[in-house]
Amino acid sequence: MAGNDGHDLRFLESLSIHIGEAKDLPSSKDFYCCVKLDQEEIYRTEIKEKTQSPFWSEDFTFDLPREFHTLAFYLYEKDRLKWSEKIFGKVALKKEELLEYKGKDRWYPLLNVDADTEVQGKVHVEIKPSDVLGDNGIVSKLSVSVLEASGLSIANGQCDPYAQVTLVSPSRIETSKKTKKRKCPNPHFDETFLFEVPRKVRSQHHRQHFFSSMKENHSRHKITNANSYSEKNHYFSPAEEDIQKMEVRISMWSGSSNLFMGEVKIPMSAIISSDSGNHNAWYYLKPREASSQRSQRPAECSSLRVRVAYEGNCVFPSERYAELMDVILGSPEVEPITSSPVVILDRCVKETGIAAKALTRIFHHNGRIVPLIQGLIDYEVSKITHPNTIFRGNSLTAKIIDEYMHMEGLYYLHETLKDLVDQIFEERKQCEIDTTKFRDGESLENNLSNVAVYVDRAYRAIINSAMVCPTSLCQVFCVLREVTDKHFPDDPDIKYAAVSAFVFLRLFAPAILSPRLFQLRQDNADETVSRTLKIVSKAIQSLGNHVNPDKVNSPTFKEEYMLPLFKSLLDKDHIISIRKFLDIVSTRSKAQIQSPEAAVTLKEGYLIKRAQGRKKYFGVKNFKTRWFRLTNHELSYCKCKESIPLCNIPVSEILAVERLQEGSFQMKFMFQVVQPERALYIQANNCVEEKEWIDILSKVCKSNKNRLQSFHPYAYVNGLWLCCSAILENATGCTPVTGGLPVSITVDIDPDREMERIYRLLHENKAELKKLEESCAILAVYQGDQVDTMPIEDDQSCFKTVTALLRAIEKLTKEHEDCLKRRREMMEYGSKQSPIGHPKGDDFQTHS
Repeated sequence: MAGNDGHDLRFLESLSIHIGEAKDLPSSKDFYCCVKLDQEEIYRTEIKEKTQSPFWSEDFTFDLPREFHTLAFYLYEKDRLKWSEKIFGKVALKKEELLEYKGKDRWYPLLNVDADTEVQGKVHVEIKPSDVLGDNGIVSKLSVSVLEASGLSIANGQCDPYAQVTLVSPSRIETSKKTKKRKCPNPHFDETFLFEVPRKVRSQHHRQHFFSSMKENHSRHKITNANSYSEKNHYFSPAEEDIQKMEVRISMWSGSSNLFMGEVKIPMSAIISSDSGNHNAWYYLKPREASSQRSQRPAECSSLRVRVAYEGNCVFPSERYAELMDVILGSPEVEPITSSPVVILDRCVKETGIAAKALTRIFHHNGRIVPLIQGLIDYEVSKITHPNTIFRGNSLTAKIIDEYMHMEGLYYLHETLKDLVDQIFEERKQCEIDTTKFRDGESLENNLSNVAVYVDRAYRAIINSAMVCPTSLCQVFCVLREVTDKHFPDDPDIKYAAVSAFVFLRLFAPAILSPRLFQLRQDNADETVSRTLKIVSKAIQSLGNHVNPDKVNSPTFKEEYMLPLFKSLLDKDHIISIRKFLDIVSTRSKAQIQSPEAAVTLKEGYLIKRAQGRKKYFGVKNFKTRWFRLTNHELSYCKCKESIPLCNIPVSEILAVERLQEGSFQMKFMFQVVQPERALYIQANNCVEEKEWIDILSKVCKSNKNRLQSFHPYAYVNGLWLCCSAILENATGCTPVTGGLPVSITVDIDPDREMERIYRLLHENKAELKKLEESCAILAVYQGDQVDTMPIEDDQSCFKTVTALLRAIEKLTKEHEDCLKRRREMMEYGSKQSPIGHPKGDDFQTHS
């Protein structure tokens, strides 16, 4: 690690959330669920109408753009007649608790919501005793300075906080005047209040030096008043006060609505015990005690089912992972493959999904993915005893190929299926063909006709897309075909079944069923559209299962209601066309006609933009909501989704994409798209959306030759840059641009982060590796019974691999321990990074 301060360490966090359903609600009404990160809304489900048990089954995965302390799910009850909504209940999970859940479905009771408990943020306070010369001699006073606050909650889109300082003693409560309001969630107050306190608060050291500093203090007091400090003298009788029972309370309030935003209580004992005589620290805001107890009461015994998977990784620079990377990347050359690091990882860890994703990205990043897949396929097929079970399970091999298809098949899916998916969403036709689920007025004949049109269109789109299938995927499909043909030479249908198992069952069918997960849609499907997508997906999956034209007259289906649909679709011609399609996509020499430069929508949605070229600082016309759409060719925006674009910015003209400091327009979640002439200022709806737009925009323009090396972190308003006061609008930036993401816009790969995931898996299962090492040693030396329950094909090569893995793990573990030690030394309790009042202490320590 460069240096001893740990600055080259990155702490990256992500959340995968599944919102399932709610139950036992008191009445049938309209409900939706809202996900909030420290009171900031980051996701909202669809509204489920007139139900006591709303079912969503919506997934949401994102990287965390900032520190957080609480993840909350709010259930809202919507009244369409009154155009109003109210919170029915909530589930609040602290960050420390997320580590215990590990991605498991759980039912949580919905608790009542009290406004006084909805607090977040922290406040910076400085408290020091001081002696002041008064009319009756020396007077001891307590100086309480509210310096600043950070991360305050935003209520109804506004945040104009002020602080109220109170000195509480056994005899009385004295409240100071309030600070001035500040219109931002990270306000700087710098206001001081004075309270008279008993003389024995002062230390002996301060009393000895009082007379020498009295004149200086008196002069400073005058200067403070001249600088508009809000210093007020608040007198009360200090006689016989119990100093140890006194405390300073600082509460935060919203000026516009007078809502409580949190408070801190600082006992006088903490102030007196300070070594320097001054108490300067950050505090987490806390809810009121009585309100906190009220909020713990359940809301009508209702509950919400959610699944949350939290991941926090401390990521080192690449050189720290070099040894482990070399061991992992050597897997394709290890013989037998059962002794390779990849297969050993598979046999020792339970989280094979995480392992498959990380391995796929690491090997793809290093150009080694095809040799790895080839070795794994050969190993997988060699274990198959019955051809009908080929690649039907969720083995590591299948998961790696799945992940690779999702990475490389984005453009292919967009080109093939997006028009069909959009049509299904827009038309919302009734396509239910299960008569047991019919609603009043539905006709089997009409519904069957509707769904047949969609299935036929999906089938033809897939068959006609063979020549545009990415060459990288064709290489994998070719390996599948060659290996299965080698192991089953007497059954010509197996090679088609193997390729179809991935193309139809694991690529096209899932993309139709869940278009949002494959970026085919930005919105979630309602019940009607969701059912249509499910039926079409089943149909495509079944078409892919039938690759033998001689068995067309004896199809088998689990659902009998699907039979009428296949009588018109499944025939010999369809199956022959499917086989031709599979032949083309599994041929190495297939020419790729479509360039990856074909226009594909990468992200779209409503954002707020500042009018370009406006000279006024604020104004109603300056900020407007527009529908933004980003393709790999251009960024455009229009009044609404279907409107003609008002502006088109070619990707080649995007010189930088950076965050815009909040002080520019007193607005959060803003970023800038820098162009040759000027910058476009855009506001996202929340911090997660802001990060997603910045990331994807940075990726598509990363390869631009004219990218800037520096930028202005503040806006250009009223004829100058607010950051450096430069007058010219085209003045060179004053801040270096941030590091971008990889050039590939099909997927962003952070190899260091993926290696950290592999290290974590190996470290958590170190006992299994030790056990395997012991088994290999016993077999090699004594030829005795192995300790491990799984067979070891070659003990010497397996022992060598396990030893190399353990050696690399030990080195990385030492790096983590050293980094954590330095972090602990640097983290001062009471600093902004580690405020007083956190129940679990240092977050870094928790996750390291």
